[in-house]
Amino acid sequence: MIGNDVVDLELAARQSNWRRKGFLDRVFSPAEQSCILTSTRPGLMVWLLWSMKEAAYKAHQREHNLAPRLNWLAQRCELTEFTSTSAFGRVKVENSAYFTSSEITSGFVHTSAEKNRGSGVKNAIFEASPSEVKAQLKQLVSEGFKMKPEQLQLKKDRFGMPFLTGKKGFCFRHFSLSGHGKFYAYSLSLINCETTVKHS
Repeated sequence: MIGNDVVDLELAARQSNWRRKGFLDRVFSPAEQSCILTSTRPGLMVWLLWSMKEAAYKAHQREHNLAPRLNWLAQRCELTEFTSTSAFGRVKVENSAYFTSSEITSGFVHTSAEKNRGSGVKNAIFEASPSEVKAQLKQLVSEGFKMKPEQLQLKKDRFGMPFLTGKKGFCFRHFSLSGHGKFYAYSLSLINCETTVKHS
């Protein structure tokens, strides 16, 4: 299953004071806090680990069809590779683990999470309106399943998770949408997709 998260670094720096009392204790484990506080770029590390947790949480929620209930400390990040432009790691959520890959620029951090490596995840990040991004997502899915984009409708299930539905019970949920500030992103996999899952 897939999750993704994008952080607009300029907006985050302007609106979220990660140094405020109690913030790090509420969101990050002692090991994660050590990773942040010993980093040469602690602010970037905060939002990288944040995006890893958010992306893994979304994948976990979708995989187990859970109501939204994010417990930051129930997720543990492990970085396996970190450069100025990318990061790879793993996030444990309860008894599950999700592999993460992150793109880092001066403007944003974007992380996608997947349960199994090699699930064919494609990422796209835009400075565009949500409607434009959703239109492109529908276009790609329609091409993958030989449908017309206008046959697809983007809906949300009872827990707020988006899915695409179409004719003859078509239901597609192997994607994740996220947005923050001026950035909007999706992660998508068209490989080995179950398309007949029913939603209430």
